[in-house]
Amino acid sequence: MNLLFVPKPIFDNYMRVEGYYFSYQYGNALIEAGKSNPFDGAMFSPMIGFMNKVGMEALSRDKMIFIPVTNILLMTNLEQECQVDHNKVVLMMGADILLNDANLSRIKYFKNFGFRFAFRHVNNMRALAPFLPFVDFFFVGPPFDIQTEKISYLSSAYPFIKLIAADISSADEFNSIANAGYALFDGPFYKVHIPKRVKSKPLPPLKVNYIQLLNIVNQDDFDFQTFTRIVRQDTSLAVQFMRLVNSSRRLNSEIKTIDHAAAMLGQREIKKWISTAVSTAMSTDKPPEVTRVSLLRAKLCENLAGLFNMAILKENLFLTGLFSIVDVILDVSMDEALGMIFVPETIRVALSGGFGEFAKVLSFALLYEQGDWYEVSRLAMLQNISIESIHEAFAEAMLWYSNLINTPVDEDVF
Repeated sequence: MNLLFVPKPIFDNYMRVEGYYFSYQYGNALIEAGKSNPFDGAMFSPMIGFMNKVGMEALSRDKMIFIPVTNILLMTNLEQECQVDHNKVVLMMGADILLNDANLSRIKYFKNFGFRFAFRHVNNMRALAPFLPFVDFFFVGPPFDIQTEKISYLSSAYPFIKLIAADISSADEFNSIANAGYALFDGPFYKVHIPKRVKSKPLPPLKVNYIQLLNIVNQDDFDFQTFTRIVRQDTSLAVQFMRLVNSSRRLNSEIKTIDHAAAMLGQREIKKWISTAVSTAMSTDKPPEVTRVSLLRAKLCENLAGLFNMAILKENLFLTGLFSIVDVILDVSMDEALGMIFVPETIRVALSGGFGEFAKVLSFALLYEQGDWYEVSRLAMLQNISIESIHEAFAEAMLWYSNLINTPVDEDVF
């Protein structure tokens, strides 16, 4: 499928994910830039088509999905084309939406079928007035210190509209507006890396123990007896490890015990899944979205390995993506984190300085995650990578993650 897409979380005040805003691009952004927007004249959205294909659970864990729509799409039979629960779909209108009677009529029509509506990057409040009684969400962007009047007006005149603070860039910015009248929040603030100049707090004892386990498993002389001994020390870690193993298997028979896993898996697979289980365990004091980002990024890096002619190194690329957010997990700078955790030198230089072949793949994955479609498209052209293959790499990562979190595990794994 010729579609680039990425879900971006929308949080409540308690950092619980309430939905996902989908940024997407049809085709190569550089090639399409010289053409009129293909969605402007499209009678069907490829994003809705993909949503129909894979379902809400895989895309958003059954949370709300915010999907951009165009003037033309508002004139189509979306109520028939959209095959998922309409109550979970928010049709998001941007600055290019015409604020005319025809579109207002269509919004009223779609509301009858359960769809909800949001405005983003629209500031003409006078022209919006006829639309606001039918709007469910309203995105307000930075700078937030000049939005007080708008927030006050919308909150008093339309109290049913949930205000979303958009594009929050840091934890400090989130904290400054958490009680300013917004119901929801979006932006990369939850995964901002710790700068070197910030003094680190002492690590909790549990994280220290997990790092010790991680370093033992990643030694070159690691053996299977060490593996089983380590995993038996922590039941929750063992259960998470078995969930990862079974979600990744393509065999008919389930791996049911730690000893069975040791017998069935190779050393590289064991290192990969133990590292993933430990990283997940260390993230329990962070918003769950941090774990999701870490795992999706890891799997995307692994899936991109072949496209960058590094298929033989895919396990290490998985670990590169997995550990790329370890500084956020540990609340230390990346240099400090890499001083605690043993990783191969090729991974270390990619994470600490952005050098080496692994850094190219990680950088590409980060650009994709940000929805920087022009730069993703430029690098894809330089690497002779098709948009379809990039779509497949990320779509497979999302399906893998969905399968992972829904894989049942017998807790009697010993």
